[in-house]
This record gives sequence, structure tokens and C-alpha cells, in this order.
Amino acid sequence: MSTRRRHIGNRANPDPNCCLGVFGLSLYTTERDLREVFSKYGPIADVSIVYDQQSRRSRGFAFVYFENVEDAKEAKERANGMELDGRRIRVDFSITKRPHTPTPGIYMGRPTYGSSRRRDYYDRGYDRGYDDRDYYSRSYR
Repeated sequence: MSTRRRHIGNRANPDPNCCLGVFGLSLYTTERDLREVFSKYGPIADVSIVYDQQSRRSRGFAFVYFENVEDAKEAKERANGMELDGRRIRVDFSITKRPHTPTPGIYMGRPTYGSSRRRDYYDRGYDRGYDDRDYYSRSYR
């Protein structure tokens, strides 16, 4: 595990900065929706929704980067607690210094000996509820 820290300061009361974390988002909220809501408070440099690497669905939070801190302060005060796409959102200053390092989503270490391939398949979460019979019944003959 890396000893580098991604966050600085106090998690409960982060220092004001240009980056806001927006939490509790609907899966259907888009970057365009966020840009529309937050651009009322000042010029925006970037909007980034965080997606799950495996399912490609929103993880329910995003980052909105303002061009200056004063606009970010106003947006935090006014947008915190507002309803967006049927969900009450929480807005706070970001405490991260850098994005998280992407991971492959599966264990990439040394293989364990004595285990079957089929068991590894299910242990690693590849099984998504499909039955082998469903797959083979659709196969070409």
C-alpha cells in the first residue's frame, strides 16, 4: 500500500478550495446536469462524475472544479441539501490532493495452488447470476 496521502486537512471541516465534492447523486445525473446547476454560481473549469470500473455505472458522487474559490464557497453554501434528480445532495470541499490510482478490480497477486478454475471464477465475483445452462442453450450447434 502506498504511503502517499491523497487528502490533506480535516475531513469534518475541509479548507475552502476550488474543487467541490458532490455526494448522493442519482445514477441518472449527468455531467451536463451538474454543469447546468453549478454554473449559476460562477465559471466552471471541469465536472467529473466517478464511475464504477466494472459496471460503468455512476458511483453516486462527482467533483465540480470552479475557476475561483469564492464561487466554490457560494456554490457549497447554496447547493448543499438541494434536490437533484429526486435525490438530496451533499456538497462539500474536496480533501483529495490527487485522483485515486485506478485498480484492475480483481486480485492480481500470485495464484493460489490447489484451487479449481471454476471456483476462482466464482470467488472473484465474475458470476453475475447467469446459469451455464442459459449460455449453452443459446450456443450455435
